[in-house]
Amino acid sequence: MILKICQRLIYLDRLIKLKATGTPKELSQKLGVTERAWYKYRDELINGLNLPIVYCSFCRSYIYTEEGSFEIGFRKINDDENEDLNTVEIITVEEVDIINRL
Repeated sequence: MILKICQRLIYLDRLIKLKATGTPKELSQKLGVTERAWYKYRDELINGLNLPIVYCSFCRSYIYTEEGSFEIGFRKINDDENEDLNTVEIITVEEVDIINRL
């Protein structure tokens, strides 16, 4: 189940970066969810995980409104980064709940 969620999020990130999501209805079909479910996911991604995405009617795609990347996974920290551990964001229980509902 976790793998499927991660794959869906990675796929969504790729579509957004390529400006190839299509309309909300088309995107929901690409993700294999209902349009209503997509809107719920979108709201949780925006409000819960602070993803800076909006729908651009000119592009006919969701787009990121800020430069950056959406990452999922584990990254080993090297010695130089150990000093900066206090800047690492910790996922809250609420964010985990949002991910679980995807």
